[in-house]
Amino acid sequence: MQTIQLKDKRFQLYLSESEIQSRIKEITNELLKKFKNKKPVFIVVLRGAFMFASDLLKQYNSACEIEFVKLTSYEGMLSSGKINIELGLNEARIKGRDIIILEDIVDSGLTMLFFKQYLETLQPQSVSLVSFLFKPENLEHDIAIDITGFSIPNLFVIGYGLDYDGEGRNFPAVYQLAQ
Repeated sequence: MQTIQLKDKRFQLYLSESEIQSRIKEITNELLKKFKNKKPVFIVVLRGAFMFASDLLKQYNSACEIEFVKLTSYEGMLSSGKINIELGLNEARIKGRDIIILEDIVDSGLTMLFFKQYLETLQPQSVSLVSFLFKPENLEHDIAIDITGFSIPNLFVIGYGLDYDGEGRNFPAVYQLAQ
C-alpha cells in the first residue's frame, strides 16, 4: 500500500518492508559478530519495538535471553516529557550481563537516557542500544546509539510497531504523515 488512512490522518509509504528486512539482516549480523561467544540479554521496549525485535531475534541464531520492559512517554502524537515504567524487568538477569536494548525510535533521547541510567544501577557488564529509527535533529539528550536501523528527519511515522493513538502498529512497512 502506498497510502493508508488512520482515524483523521493520511499516511504515505516511507520505508518498504523489503528495505526494513534487508537492514535488519545487516543489524543481526553485526550483533552476532559483536557478541560472538557471549550470551546477551535482549531487552525489548514495548510496545513499539515488538516487530523489530521479533524479526531480528528470529535471525539471531546464537544463545541469548529475552526480557521485556514497557516504557511510556507519548500521548497521541507528542511526548509528555515524563517516563513511566509500566512493565518492569527481571532485575536479577541484568547484573554482570551484556545487555542489548531493542528500541523502536530515538527521538528526543529522554526515554533512553532515563532507561540506560536505570539499567546502570543494576550493574550490567555492558549496555548496547539498537534503535530501529533515529531522529538526529530532534535529539535533546546526550544518548549513544550503538546501531541505528534508519536515520530519519523530523517526521511523524507509523507502522512496523509504531502507532498513531494506538493504531497502525501492524503494518509491515513504515509510513509518514502525508502533507
